[in-house]
Amino acid sequence: RIAASPSTSVVRFLLPCAERQPAAMARFPEAASRVCNSILVAICVAPLVLIGGMYMLGWNERRAVCEDRAISQGRDKVAEVKCGSAMDGDGALVMFSCDLDKSSPEAQVSPSGDAWSNVSFVTAGLETRIEMRQCVERTRSKDASAYSVVWRSAWVDMSKFLSPMEAKKECGRDQNPAWDPDWPAAATTYAPSVVAGGFTLSQQLVKQVPLNKRLRSEDEIPEGWLLGEGDSYYYLADGENPKGIGRVRLNFTGNDWGKPKVTVLGENKKGTIGLWIAPSTWLCSGYSLAVLKSGTVAKAEFFSALAAQATMETYVLRVVGFLLLWWAFSRFLAPLGVAAECVPCLGPLLGESIHAIACFVSCLPGCACCLGVVGVVWVAMRPMVGIPMILAFLLTFGGYIGFRMRKAGPAVAADPYGPSVAMVVPPPVAMAPPASVGVQPRPSMGAFPQSFEA
Repeated sequence: RIAASPSTSVVRFLLPCAERQPAAMARFPEAASRVCNSILVAICVAPLVLIGGMYMLGWNERRAVCEDRAISQGRDKVAEVKCGSAMDGDGALVMFSCDLDKSSPEAQVSPSGDAWSNVSFVTAGLETRIEMRQCVERTRSKDASAYSVVWRSAWVDMSKFLSPMEAKKECGRDQNPAWDPDWPAAATTYAPSVVAGGFTLSQQLVKQVPLNKRLRSEDEIPEGWLLGEGDSYYYLADGENPKGIGRVRLNFTGNDWGKPKVTVLGENKKGTIGLWIAPSTWLCSGYSLAVLKSGTVAKAEFFSALAAQATMETYVLRVVGFLLLWWAFSRFLAPLGVAAECVPCLGPLLGESIHAIACFVSCLPGCACCLGVVGVVWVAMRPMVGIPMILAFLLTFGGYIGFRMRKAGPAVAADPYGPSVAMVVPPPVAMAPPASVGVQPRPSMGAFPQSFEA
């Protein structure tokens, strides 16, 4: 009978679903937990992300405007001075291109750790990198792991491996050597100040000196350390291990004295170049300039690079803020998709469809909210730019609300006495006028109608 039924395809589709019904019921607690989690995220997490994204967008726009004003003010006020006279432009924003002085009294930096405390390097900054060859878990799954010997900058505990016995078999020992606290720590240290062209650069500018040159100390290195290939220091802690486990390499990097030319922008305070505070303007105060770049850079190129960097940061933060708002609005609709996944048979399909629709729909309010926050900040700081953005925000939200109202249709008042059955009244039908019937005279007695006579 089923085969002969016109709904055979529907029955064939529903029978497997009925067979899977017990398994679906067994997963009901998990589905209920997912629904509760999505509701919790929509109620607690999404509003916080929404508020945080709006705050970040507002802060970013204010920062962008204030930094642009500071750069413009610096371009107008800067005085270009020459090397050799530290008092030129005293008390003002100055800009110069000079060589870093290798004989600066404070350009002596030593690494940390007792083992290297007596070793110093002539450099503006010292970047220390230390690594040890250790046995590590290369890949890890539920049932299997692979082990290899590589360089690592921190100690690895082999006792936490999935299979310590297999690790010992692969690496040749059951534990990596201990990390000696007397070794230098991985860090970057800068000199308190460096001289350039007679001017003393504060540490805020010294920290902008690029460190890209491997250094070799002229002092005697500690016992047990050997100068290896590429001016790297190696310490053979476990020479008996054929795989080199326990071997340490130590690299020091500083500035390149072969290319000492730098271009500096900052305020000259009696020969010391430091932070320049831009004059306060509407909603902007405390923004500053203190920049160092390698080589000789012209004034126009220097300030153009500063403006381009600030613009790039602004756009990156705008994109991040918009994505946060989009995600927050999509989480408000996420419980609908999770709940749809609980529907038997069609749950996964419905859930994926609703999630996709929610992601698409939530993009519009996220974009409108982003424009609204940015527009409000720019209305306060730059009205000629902010007012059009506010109008775009209002039009976007207004169009969306109008579309929803038009789609919903006119509201129907509810019957206070309950639902009633509408009576269908047919349209009126035009009635034809009654036909007139002629009255024949009554025949006399003895006379017959002609039809009878015929």
